[in-house]
Amino acid sequence: MKKDQIITSFLFGEIHTDLITQILGSLKKGWVPVRPPEQDLSDDYGDVLLIFDSDAAAQSGRIVRRYRSRLFGQVAALVLLPEGKTPPRRFDELVEYIRSPLSAGEAARAVQRLTSTIASKQEIRALQVKLTLQSQELSELNRIGIALSAERDPEALLELILTKAREITSADAGSLYLVETDPEKKEKETDFWGNKWLRFKLAHNDSLETSYKEFIMPVAKKSMAGYTAVTGEPLNIKDAYRIAADSEFQHNRSFDEKMGYRTQSVLCIPMKSHQGETIGVLQLINRKRDFDVRLEDKKARLRQVMPFDKRCEALASSLASQAAVSIENMRLYEEIKRLFEGFIIASVHAIEQRDPTTSGHSERVAELTVGLAETLNRHDRGPYADLRFSRDDIQQIKYASLLHDFGKIGVRERVLVKAKKLYPEQMESIRFRFRFIKQAIELNYTREQVRKLLNDQRSRSRPNLQDLDGDFKKRLEEIDRYLEFIVQANEPRVLEEGGVEKILEISQIQMDDFGNLLTGDETKLLTIPRGSLSEVERREIESHVTHTFNFLSRIPWASHLKAVPQIAYAHHEKLDGTGYPRSLKSSAIPIPSKMMTISDIYDALTAADRPYKKAMPSDRALSILDMEVKQGKIDPDLFEIFVQAKIFERVSRKETH
Repeated sequence: MKKDQIITSFLFGEIHTDLITQILGSLKKGWVPVRPPEQDLSDDYGDVLLIFDSDAAAQSGRIVRRYRSRLFGQVAALVLLPEGKTPPRRFDELVEYIRSPLSAGEAARAVQRLTSTIASKQEIRALQVKLTLQSQELSELNRIGIALSAERDPEALLELILTKAREITSADAGSLYLVETDPEKKEKETDFWGNKWLRFKLAHNDSLETSYKEFIMPVAKKSMAGYTAVTGEPLNIKDAYRIAADSEFQHNRSFDEKMGYRTQSVLCIPMKSHQGETIGVLQLINRKRDFDVRLEDKKARLRQVMPFDKRCEALASSLASQAAVSIENMRLYEEIKRLFEGFIIASVHAIEQRDPTTSGHSERVAELTVGLAETLNRHDRGPYADLRFSRDDIQQIKYASLLHDFGKIGVRERVLVKAKKLYPEQMESIRFRFRFIKQAIELNYTREQVRKLLNDQRSRSRPNLQDLDGDFKKRLEEIDRYLEFIVQANEPRVLEEGGVEKILEISQIQMDDFGNLLTGDETKLLTIPRGSLSEVERREIESHVTHTFNFLSRIPWASHLKAVPQIAYAHHEKLDGTGYPRSLKSSAIPIPSKMMTISDIYDALTAADRPYKKAMPSDRALSILDMEVKQGKIDPDLFEIFVQAKIFERVSRKETH
């Protein structure tokens, strides 16, 4: 704190006691006469008025400069010039020169001019300080506003709001409440708050290390936060323990009594939407002189805690307005996000209905890939030690994973769900053909029997049908063996050695007038060496990746989601360039795509039984993935993290059904 303004004189010759007395009489209150030696200057003096007689005039400049270098306040000087000395050209408005002989009236007027100038400079300085402070506060509020508008994590946003509110008001503690609607109650026309409550969402306390739990309470005037929510007006309490007994609100001391804390000054600020509706309340507690000091005892509290002033109220109100807008925007953002994600999930489900056996695949892949990304954020070893995914990156990975198979909408359903090498109608056609052939053989056998009987009857010899019966049975058994082999070859597994040749042999067999046992298309499909798809069908299935990319590229993604199409586009690429559809090498494959590849293969292997494969246990699926790693197809470091962090356990419950 500055000391009083002082008036001191440097009188080296004649003593002007009467002059000093008259000057003091002309000054306003607050000026104190002192005569300190020059070496006793103190840097906490207020404004100083120096009086130099003619003998000290020559030293006035040096002394004034010395005072000004040491003092915070204004330093003015009244200098009595020696006789015949001309006043120097005036450059300093805080230095007045008067001639000898000395006139008390002239001296008093000069001093009044000096003190008026000092007062004007004080006002200017005070305005400058105020302007600087306001500029700093405005700048800080602007920075806070930018930070609030940029934050898209709801929990982080609330933390930021309360933290900044406490910082700009030097509050030791604080809490944040949000107004919520009770979904089970309808709004009453006569009571706006009838279906709402206040949720205690967040609390800070610099002087206590304590945890808290969320709870809800009625929006009612009996609590300070409730009163602020209902009235929509700030509430500034100097001492929460001295609220009048008949007041509509009171302070609940249960926390203080439990934790040994003393709530004193309290400032409750409503957070209002742009429509003027209160959506929350900021409650700030115990404003401190020094924000960094902990209130560890009563002595510290008495020394530090003071009421929240109008400036604090204005700053907190301004921040609360920005916070309300940010919370509203966040809620709108979350609603739009939920709507968009709902559309994505519904779309994925619609696509998966074309192949019900893959139901849930996309969501499980998203769960695994996001889990791997979150784990990488905590990983501090290996080539990915410095890799970090932001919240937006995680969301981008999630959307790409959910939509990675959306392009299957462009694949024919019969190809998509094809379980065996032949389509069901083709296998049924073969079965029908073989039945017809067997019936034809049986009919021919019957005709031959009748012919023999008639011929033998004419010759009156005993009919010999034994050879005919043996040939008939042999032909039927042969047809059955052919059909049995065809059925086995139709399974989506690797053909046994010589299997292709056997199918080709069967396809060349002609049965009387019925032509070949197998058509060209049937033969081509049955000789597929592995799996159930022909080369043409496989290319059609693989085209789903391109369809996915083309579809996703048409969506006007936000800037933080613009990589979704590219991530989904590369999820079937392999590090060695053997993947599809573009045969990319490792350096050209996005890291999220490499992660998704692991998740996609794992889930495809372990998912529930499908017509063309059985569900595989985790250890077997991981072994297959490990083989892919050793062959240079899958990223070894990502796979190691996938295994060590047991990311696969996130969907382990869905391995078997």
